[in-house]
Amino acid sequence: MTGKLVHPALTQLKTERDDVYAFEIDGQVSKEEVGEVYQVLEKAYAEHDKIDLLIRIGRYDGFDINTLFSDVVYAGKLHTIKHMRRYALVGGPSWMGNLVAFFDPLFRMEARHFSLDEETEAWNWIYGNGA
Repeated sequence: MTGKLVHPALTQLKTERDDVYAFEIDGQVSKEEVGEVYQVLEKAYAEHDKIDLLIRIGRYDGFDINTLFSDVVYAGKLHTIKHMRRYALVGGPSWMGNLVAFFDPLFRMEARHFSLDEETEAWNWIYGNGA
């Protein structure tokens, strides 16, 4: 067998409700993976006016810089802001938590950062079971 096995850095997680979506980042995220997530979310927006999103970061090794310049990603971010009710970021580098805290008051959606140790609290918050 020639070729290299590629570990996906971005995978979808199962949730308990159809208006809640969750993904895990484990490694370096590619532009293609980000595009696939936005495709999943676009389908979600067709079914639900508002959704909740949880992103768990186990290991973050950056992202493909070309992702920043992708039309698909730019449009996806705009739609996400419009359709998001709650956004929970679990884990990740400290600068990500600071970014969530900075942007939270600027958007209609609620956004919170949780440490990996607080993942249960993050799920409770996403499902509306926590303050």
